[in-house]
Amino acid sequence: MRYSAVIFGVVGGLLTLSAQVAAFSLPQPQQDQIAGRVALIQYNAERGEAQSQYLLGLMYISGRYVDKDIDSGMGLLKQAAAANNADAQRALADLSFEGRIVARDLSTAEHWYRKLAETGDHWANFRLGFVYAAGGAGVVRDCGKAVKHFSDAGDKVSMGNVVWILATCPESQFRDGERAVALATELLKVNEADPTFLDNLAAAYAETGDYANAVKTQQQALVQLHLSANQQLKTKEDEFQKRLDNYLNHKPYREILPLD
Repeated sequence: MRYSAVIFGVVGGLLTLSAQVAAFSLPQPQQDQIAGRVALIQYNAERGEAQSQYLLGLMYISGRYVDKDIDSGMGLLKQAAAANNADAQRALADLSFEGRIVARDLSTAEHWYRKLAETGDHWANFRLGFVYAAGGAGVVRDCGKAVKHFSDAGDKVSMGNVVWILATCPESQFRDGERAVALATELLKVNEADPTFLDNLAAAYAETGDYANAVKTQQQALVQLHLSANQQLKTKEDEFQKRLDNYLNHKPYREILPLD
């Protein structure tokens, strides 16, 4: 699967503060305005107001407007998340999934993403797809659950991941080459020159035992990869070639999705 888990950047992006915080209009100099806003957020957070706990938690985690204190920030996010604040739930899940600011904790990420997924949250379903496709750190890898959540997300990237899992999952009970071919063919109707979609389809053909079409399609994928302007994608050339070698030797491709 080539669609790596997109880094959401929750702290960097959200710490511009929300429109709710920025909505204050005070006639003081800027520094006084900021201090007043922070004081109000702190006051409301102490009173148990979940959105203020969320905002103050992000400020502590980043060290923006207050002294940096990751433990206090995480504690506030947990309080807000427990009070059903969706922003805090998403921040906790993302921080726990990414493992950059706090240690990676897939169990915590899974817990909060599942809460969000119950509301139909696209991002939560997308991330759960990766959590279950990779597994580890307290979460059992389960290609079936990964397919479900990517399918629930439903966008082209997610459906490409569904194809990949159906074609390459190491556990045979989760593979379905015919379905993978059908889905990959539909995705190619959107962009028949997309090298990743072609790569998906080649893996699907290989899973069905149709190595002639697998080789032909993977060769097309390599041609389109060379023509692509996407420099990051071009770094995958060795992987594309490795799969072509597999198909030339009548071997399907198997992969356990890494999170990094």
